[in-house]
Amino acid sequence: MTTIQKSTANYNYQIKKNKNLPKVIHIGAVSSVKSRENSAIYCQALEAMCELGFRVSVIAEGNSETQECCFKLLEKYPEQFEVLESLDTNKQKILNNADAVIFAENPAKKVLAEVVANNVVPILPEGNGLNDFDLKNETGEAFTFKEGSIWLFVSAIVRANESFKFPYDWKTIKHNLEMRVF
Repeated sequence: MTTIQKSTANYNYQIKKNKNLPKVIHIGAVSSVKSRENSAIYCQALEAMCELGFRVSVIAEGNSETQECCFKLLEKYPEQFEVLESLDTNKQKILNNADAVIFAENPAKKVLAEVVANNVVPILPEGNGLNDFDLKNETGEAFTFKEGSIWLFVSAIVRANESFKFPYDWKTIKHNLEMRVF
């Protein structure tokens, strides 16, 4: 059994075992990070999400540093961190199961269109055609941040988690996302 297969088996077991626990946000990552700087930020954000108790599923893609980071996180957080082989079926599995998807840098239009089509809330850098969620005005369909800052990235992730805890707010975001033509 490969490391990735063991990861998936352990992750699925933990989810079934803990099904009576309060629901926590499930965040996925379906594309690789190109720049070395954003790769470091991506890895820090993945660890922050695990430390905060979120469920995280990622596709095994990216440079060697990113892949090494993911396998270290898999060892450190086997109950909540999942690494899936880079296959279209696994990307779709993440899109079917995740509440939100993160991007450390602006994704390709095709990837973003796929996320929007699956009605998965994106957490991504500004300047991608999606608007940051504004709780007061109930507008926006994503959580955006200024690219290149770990703190702004994690802040967007935490804002997504806080909104996820309030079903009305989360439904509003998903409704706004459904209305987007991409």
